[in-house]
Amino acid sequence: MTDRSSPPAVASAVRSFSLDNGLRIYLREDHRAPLVSAQLWYHVGSSYEPQGHTGLSHALEHLLFEGSSKLAPGEYSALMTRLGGNPNAFTSWDATVFPITLPASRVAVALEAMADVMASATLSDTPFARELAVVMAERRRNVDGNALALALEHHHLLAYGDFGYGSPVIGHKADLEHITPAAARTWYRTWYHPNNSTLAVAGDISLAQLQALVTRYFAEIPAHRIPQQQVPMAPATLARRQQTLRLPGLYTGALLGFNLPSQCTAGSDAQAYALRLLPEILADGQASRLKRLLVQEEPLLQGLRADYEPWQRGDSMFALYAFCSPHVAPEAAAERLMLEIGAFRQAAPAKQDLERAKARLLARQMFERDAIDRQAFAIGKQAACGLDPVALDDERQAIEAVTAEQVGQAAYDYLTESRATMTFMHSKESAHA
Repeated sequence: MTDRSSPPAVASAVRSFSLDNGLRIYLREDHRAPLVSAQLWYHVGSSYEPQGHTGLSHALEHLLFEGSSKLAPGEYSALMTRLGGNPNAFTSWDATVFPITLPASRVAVALEAMADVMASATLSDTPFARELAVVMAERRRNVDGNALALALEHHHLLAYGDFGYGSPVIGHKADLEHITPAAARTWYRTWYHPNNSTLAVAGDISLAQLQALVTRYFAEIPAHRIPQQQVPMAPATLARRQQTLRLPGLYTGALLGFNLPSQCTAGSDAQAYALRLLPEILADGQASRLKRLLVQEEPLLQGLRADYEPWQRGDSMFALYAFCSPHVAPEAAAERLMLEIGAFRQAAPAKQDLERAKARLLARQMFERDAIDRQAFAIGKQAACGLDPVALDDERQAIEAVTAEQVGQAAYDYLTESRATMTFMHSKESAHA
C-alpha cells in the first residue's frame, strides 16, 4: 500500500512478467495519484486482414464487450462508468486495444471483465447487426464525408499497396457490407488469445499486487496456436508513384510520402532513431527547414506538417501534408518539396538544427507521457509491434546520441525519388478553373 504521508514518487522503470499461457504484462509504477490505467492490447489489427475482409478487427472491437459469460450486452460500459472510468476502445493497423483508467481500488473489476471477455465473448447476431451499422455510419461520417480522410485512404493504398498498411483500419465500404457474424467469430477464435496479447499497466499499483490480480483472472485461459503472419514490407524495387484526386471540399495541396523502415525494420538502433528526427528537422516547428523556406520566406504553402509512425511491425512511411497558397498548383508544390528534400540529402544537418529537433522530440515525449494512460499507451504500442517496452527507459539516451552524420545518411538512403508517393489534391469545384 502506498504511504500517502510521503512525497509522491515519480514514474518508475518499466517492469514485466508473463503467465504460462503467454500473456505478457508490463507495469510502470506511478504513485502520484491513486489511479491505474490498464490497457489490454491484442496483437491484431487491419494490417493482418486478408484482401476482401478489411474492417474485421475494427468491427470486432465494437462487438467484443457486448456480452460474455459474466456480462450482458452493454453491462461492461455501464459498470466501468459507475466505477469512475471512461470505457473506450480503438483499433490500429497492428493492434486492437481496450483501455480503462480507474481508481486503484477498482482496477481488479476491470481486469476480471477483460479476462472474461478474452475467454468467453458471446458475439451474438443481434449486437453484431447493431454495431456493424454503427461502424458503417462511422465510415460515412469520418471518411466518405471527409475529403482529406478519403484522400489519405487513396494515398496509403498507392504508397503501401492493397494489403497491410494500405488497408484502411475502418475497412473498405464494400467489405463492410459483406462482414458476417460468423466471420467475426472466426476472427475472434483466431487471434484473441493470451499468447497474442499484452496487458500494459501504469499507475498506483505494485508489481506484486498486479501479479496477484492477473494470475487470478487470466492464468486459466488457455493459449492457442497463432497463425504466422507476413510482415508488411516495402518492395525491394520501388519507383515513384503519383495520382491526382479531385474531390468536393478538398484542400488544394499535395501528400508526399517516402517508404522507409520503422523502429522494428530499421537496420540498426542508430538508424531507427535518426529516422525519428527527420520530421522534426524538416517540417515540425517554425524553424524547421521546409517550413522556414516554403511557408515563411517564400509563401508557396499555407501550411505544412510531417508525420512518421516508428512503431509498426512492418515498414513505415515519412509523410508530408502540404497545403498550397492561392494560385499555386499541387504539382508545382510537390516538385519544389522534392527539390528542397534533394538538397537536404546532400549534407548532414547543421548542429543547431539537430539539437533543436532533439529537444522538441524529447519535450513532446515527456509531456505526452506525464499522464498514466499515455505511459501505458507507449508500453502497449511498443509491445504490439514486436519491440520490448523495457527499452522505453533508454529512449532519451538513444535520441541524444544520434549524430548529424547519421541523420544525413538516413535522409540520403530513404528520401529518394524512387521511394516517393505523391497525391495531388484538387477541389472538384476547381476542375474547370
